Amino acid sequence: MLELPKETLLYLVALLPLIGFLINGFFGRSMSPTSSGGVAAGSVAASFLIAVGLFVGPLQKASIHAHPEFLTWMATGGLKVNLGLYLDELSGLYMLIITGIGALIHVYSIGYMKHDEGHWRYFAYLNLFVFSMLMLVLGDSLLTMFLGWEGVGLCSYLLIGFWYKDLKNTNAGMKAFIVNRIGDFGFMVGMFLVFWHFGTLSYAGGDGLFASVRESTANGQIDHTLLNWAGLCMFVGACGKSAQIPLFVWLPDAMAGPTPVSALIHAATMVTAGIYMLARMNFVYVHAEQAMMVIAIIGACTALFAGTIGLVQRDIKKVLAYSTVSQLGFMFLAAGLGQFNLAVFHVFTHAFFKALLFLGSGSVIHSLEHTLGHGNPDSQDMWKMGGLKKKMPVTCWTMVIGSMALAGIPLTSGFFSKDAILFSAFHRGDTLGMVLYGMGMVAALCTAFYTFRMIGLTFFGSWRGSEAAYAHADESPASMTLPLVILSVFALVAGLLWLPPAIVPHPESGSIWVSFKHWLDPIWVQGQTAMSADSLLRMPVEHDDATIRAEWMNIGISSVVAVVMSLFGFAVYSKPGSLEKVKALAIRNGRPNLVYSILLNKYYVDELYDFLVVRPLKLASDVLFVVVDVVIIDLICVRGVAEIVRVSSDLGRRIQTGVVRHYLYAFAVGAVVLTALFLLIAQRGA
Repeated sequence: MLELPKETLLYLVALLPLIGFLINGFFGRSMSPTSSGGVAAGSVAASFLIAVGLFVGPLQKASIHAHPEFLTWMATGGLKVNLGLYLDELSGLYMLIITGIGALIHVYSIGYMKHDEGHWRYFAYLNLFVFSMLMLVLGDSLLTMFLGWEGVGLCSYLLIGFWYKDLKNTNAGMKAFIVNRIGDFGFMVGMFLVFWHFGTLSYAGGDGLFASVRESTANGQIDHTLLNWAGLCMFVGACGKSAQIPLFVWLPDAMAGPTPVSALIHAATMVTAGIYMLARMNFVYVHAEQAMMVIAIIGACTALFAGTIGLVQRDIKKVLAYSTVSQLGFMFLAAGLGQFNLAVFHVFTHAFFKALLFLGSGSVIHSLEHTLGHGNPDSQDMWKMGGLKKKMPVTCWTMVIGSMALAGIPLTSGFFSKDAILFSAFHRGDTLGMVLYGMGMVAALCTAFYTFRMIGLTFFGSWRGSEAAYAHADESPASMTLPLVILSVFALVAGLLWLPPAIVPHPESGSIWVSFKHWLDPIWVQGQTAMSADSLLRMPVEHDDATIRAEWMNIGISSVVAVVMSLFGFAVYSKPGSLEKVKALAIRNGRPNLVYSILLNKYYVDELYDFLVVRPLKLASDVLFVVVDVVIIDLICVRGVAEIVRVSSDLGRRIQTGVVRHYLYAFAVGAVVLTALFLLIAQRGA
């Protein structure tokens, strides 16, 4: 049997989805939905199988760095960039998430997009996205990461506006593209600052960033001010890609795309690219204390801000969208506290339960659209649902499992990852830590409430929509429900891979949980000396009695909050007729009360941006259009020059009359003038 080198297999992981993109792009139009979907899903599934072999086989005891010289992208001055790939514990984990969950979503999409005439474009775009995301996480330099970074932004634009005949969808795609370009500018500036300081953009190798940071740290040559600015600039890029304040506004509107797109791009992979970048560049952030503080504060504010908005949303996908923004805030909170391992672990658990919830919502929408028609807002309006548990039992109970994980119900995956983040803020011990902990706990409270509000409104109580839609509502096909079942299993058990020290108090016991807990530790010391790494990047190892008691207290508080608020949200919204009582409280005399109105309108952030940014830019563009385009270019440069030529040609034409007598008069006048000039010059010379 032929055994390929690990470097070749690593390139295959990335290239197989690209091949699927090319096949669907060139030949998909003549293929059936099942065939084009099979090609797309098969390419990602094959990529996943190779990824498992690379990841599990050697258990990543040594990283894989493939950087062939013949794939040199650019070489100018002191900068040389190969299209190389780098696989270690961090990129390997992301590689499995992208290809594994991506394969399930591709399989789900075969049933979801079966009757769409643009199925081949959809699967081509989806494959291209997976390729771009793999390049982002596997690239061996910041520049290669940025190549994938821009690629996923392009694919996001294409997939959000996939149904481009609807103006709302195209506007949502353009909004995502423009907002991400703002963040990308910050990323580029940060990348330039890193290159200015260290003279390289590659990670590994004798002259790569890992080695350069170690050497600079040992020699005391670290410029903390510059790295703080570099860290903040790159964080601006992360805010755009991962939807943090103030660049979060594109993600809720991105729900205009097909629901599987929301599951893959806006829940499990692309929006977590910002966390990957922070984790990969941890050796910069460990020397940028002010940048870390800003990241933690922005993360906590985003978690709370988006969590409160989710309390009143009617669109089932909008609830999950704001939930995604909020959970990303938790991840940035952890990264800002120096707990990159916790941020990545929450990425891991969140990928399963949020993809599950998005796909579950897609199953509901797909069922109702058979009667209501594609694009009908009633198919996503939870106020016009209810009682679907009997019609769609698999979708219902898998979504209940995903909701339990999102709400942080004890022993589910979300409980362990979110609880560890909250404890890291609590354990900080200072005023900032307590404030961040309080904000995180309130955000967790909101999460539990709106999650089971969604379950109660959708699956329980009485049906409140079109009777025809309910009569024809039915469970989705196996190609859609099987991924739900698989994801629900991981949503339940994935958190057991990292049990808190209060439950596993002896790290030296060598249990499987502890080995996974410290499995990412080599990443956090790649570019640092032991002294710098110990300053921020590790959870406390001194688990004395006081720490254990504090951890149990945190577990107890978060458990009570999750359970009580989940039951409360479910009890309020699952009973027949309960929605009318809630409406009576929120809307009186035909007008919503102040708090409800603020939350329903998302704190009027879009309106504020429109007033402060969009309208001034439009006004400035109108003024520039008149001054530059109309006056300078059209009037002066184009029409002005033409008018000068016309007038001068008219004058010249009038001089050339064709009459000999006129020419003799002109000759005589010219002779007199020249004679007078010569006499004048001669007189002055004398």
